[in-house]
Amino acid sequence: MRKIAIGFALGLATAGASMALAQVAARVDTNGTLFGYTVQANGRTVCTDPSVWLDFRGQGSFIVCD
Repeated sequence: MRKIAIGFALGLATAGASMALAQVAARVDTNGTLFGYTVQANGRTVCTDPSVWLDFRGQGSFIVCD
């Protein structure tokens, strides 16, 4: 029974790690449009080619879907 529990825990850890690796991050250093990018939420496409606004006052950065 202990081996089954250890195998189950390792399986969950592996599945969680693979989902974390599937996420893509883009780093940009300017305002404008991210051509060729797709914004998705819960597996649904929200928009393509979003605009990005970098806040130089420390309030945060924003992705805007038109």
